[in-house]
Amino acid sequence: MASVGVVLTAVTAASVVVPNAFAAPVPVVRTAAAQVPFLALGGKLLGAGTTGFLSEDAEGTARWTRYADGVSKVVAKGESDEVFGSGAGSDLVVVGRVVAEAGDDEIYTSTVKVYDMAKGGAPVTFDLSASPETHGSLDAVAGSTLLVAERRWGKLKLVDIAGGKPTARRVGDAYYSPEWMPDTLSGAAVARNYDEDLVVDLAGARVEGRYALAPEPGSPKPYVPRGSFLSPTRVAWTERTDDKLVLATAVRGQGEVARTPLGPDDGAVITGGLLGDWFAWGATEGNATPWHAFSARSLKDGSTVKLLDHATHAVHGPGGTLLVLGVTAADGAGVYRVSVGADGKPVAELIARTGEPNDGAEPLAYAGGAPAAVSLNGVPRARLSWKFSTARADLTVELRSRATGEVFRTVVRPASGSGAYPDGSLGLDWAGEVEDSFSTDTQAAPNGAYEWKVTARPWNGMPSVTATGTLTVNRAPKAHDVDHNGAPDLFARGKDGRLHEIGTRWDDASGRLVPVSNGYSGLSGWNVYDRIESVGDVAGANSADLVARDKDGVLWLHRGRAADKPGQTGFDPRVRIGGGWNTYTELTGGSDLNGDGRSDLVAVDKAGDLYFYASTGDTAAPFAPRKKVGHGWGIYGQVTATGDIGGAGAGDLVARDKEGVLWLYLGRGDGTFAARTRIGGGWNAYADVVGIDDGNKDGRPDLYARTADGAAYFYAGTGDWKAPFRARAATEAGVEVDGSPESVGQVS
Repeated sequence: MASVGVVLTAVTAASVVVPNAFAAPVPVVRTAAAQVPFLALGGKLLGAGTTGFLSEDAEGTARWTRYADGVSKVVAKGESDEVFGSGAGSDLVVVGRVVAEAGDDEIYTSTVKVYDMAKGGAPVTFDLSASPETHGSLDAVAGSTLLVAERRWGKLKLVDIAGGKPTARRVGDAYYSPEWMPDTLSGAAVARNYDEDLVVDLAGARVEGRYALAPEPGSPKPYVPRGSFLSPTRVAWTERTDDKLVLATAVRGQGEVARTPLGPDDGAVITGGLLGDWFAWGATEGNATPWHAFSARSLKDGSTVKLLDHATHAVHGPGGTLLVLGVTAADGAGVYRVSVGADGKPVAELIARTGEPNDGAEPLAYAGGAPAAVSLNGVPRARLSWKFSTARADLTVELRSRATGEVFRTVVRPASGSGAYPDGSLGLDWAGEVEDSFSTDTQAAPNGAYEWKVTARPWNGMPSVTATGTLTVNRAPKAHDVDHNGAPDLFARGKDGRLHEIGTRWDDASGRLVPVSNGYSGLSGWNVYDRIESVGDVAGANSADLVARDKDGVLWLHRGRAADKPGQTGFDPRVRIGGGWNTYTELTGGSDLNGDGRSDLVAVDKAGDLYFYASTGDTAAPFAPRKKVGHGWGIYGQVTATGDIGGAGAGDLVARDKEGVLWLYLGRGDGTFAARTRIGGGWNAYADVVGIDDGNKDGRPDLYARTADGAAYFYAGTGDWKAPFRARAATEAGVEVDGSPESVGQVS
């Protein structure tokens, strides 16, 4: 195992010199490749000099690894520091401190520390912000020249540090938000000026060539960063033309540009570099089909040579070589030196191993195991998993509701400690949430069919594979779930007669019931009723229904839309249930009181008698004839069906007396109730008390209460009949509609 240390030895500013960028590489006298385990799982290369190479691991730690003995030394950096290699064959490492002023849009580099890794020693520090001549953002380094851009004023600067004191030269006139590209040589660099690349001669601080870039494809095409590549004889860059990846090349000093389609056509991001008369490259992101391994393409005759099965990073090295972080089936994952061999063709040689298990070159394959259905009944999370030919892979997961277009996306990284299961599958425990396709607000996932797409990226860098399919999300209907997503919905009738649906979701981060922003408010004319109640599925449509009583005492059924149409919030045309319902002072529904799986209705008449209406599941006659189940209920000003809050399995009621005391009536399962139990006083503060099913996803029914002036509260159910609710918590759900608490009438 290579040793790891920190650079501490002192040097002077005069020791900052630039090695010859194209000197012959230092011979490696070693029988085995160096060990660089820190480059596994997300490491990258930053530069390659004559004595070693610069890298950064997934945690942001930078190291210089010597070719000769494999020793890796940590390069000290702070939280706001960025580490730069200094171009092909240079042993200088630069650490720049990035400054972003609060309230200002300018980002610049204050100080830089320069390490000479060939000689060792502490860094030499330069202050770029000390002078307006050197002020700006450090984009790249070329030997002992810092490439600085002052984007606000459109300036390109060369800051030379070889003499121990920074001296600045300006390149050309003003540009449009220019930036220096990372692929540099000791004597040349490329600056991007919006839609053109400028090849800059560093010795003369002049632009030696300007090359127009093809326009970026417009929306909805994916944005793909355009690479830039430089060699002593050529300049190259990538474009997307007709949705194809294209390499544009030109001989330096000549204006003619040759464009060669490289594929793939799915928005792949590539890494690579110019290698004499070859361009070596490979796709690093995207799911290209066919996959492009890291290969070299001749710029003379178009022939290709495969070098690695896959690569993630490539940088220029000494002597016209490339150093590439990638994998081959023969040698596994590590750092490879790519050079032009005696026969004029590029070859790859392993110089450092990451130590990852070698999974070979067999392509990853999907092995099945996707869930066909997911039940979210009374559970906060549901397992989603898929099997591939290896569990050593990361997953990108996407679920899309066919009915609403809402999407769930996440990345599963088993190496971080979760996502791999004992049966060899990969996946996650899904909280049943999606994002709205327009506002990206998180909300509960609706029932119904989903299309899923899962992309697995193996850790050894081999090609990824994407599998697709469908699954169905299922939940039993609930009295207050009109949009079939498992989360309670409230209905607020505005004083203008418009009925507002107020969707909710449980926010795990804050532990609160929160409203969903896009509640439906297109249902008008509801001021013909004096009472509206959510009663659950009483008409057999697997939906949450409403009953409403008009001012003549006629009760009407508004059947909710079926579960296969969750995106169509609203109700079917109303159906007349019957007249004479103005004899009742209280109506409430939503609890299954007789154990038949359907929600029922209870009503208190003017004499104080309690009547039970069993639901039938028939739209034409949704309730069986009434049955008297109690008397003396005239003492109550409000009666609310709550579901099984007592934990005995039957639907229950709560009733508030005229003194503001709330009482619990446990259901017996036959439409009758046990003797009342006192819950507590002070409930006369509320204008509406609503049993809203399970709001916090713990499997128990909860209660919602709202005051006349618009304050709203959530009472979590405990399942204990002796103390059925936890302390109240404030919620914004139902506080206002149409931007005003005063516009809210009844909430149910």
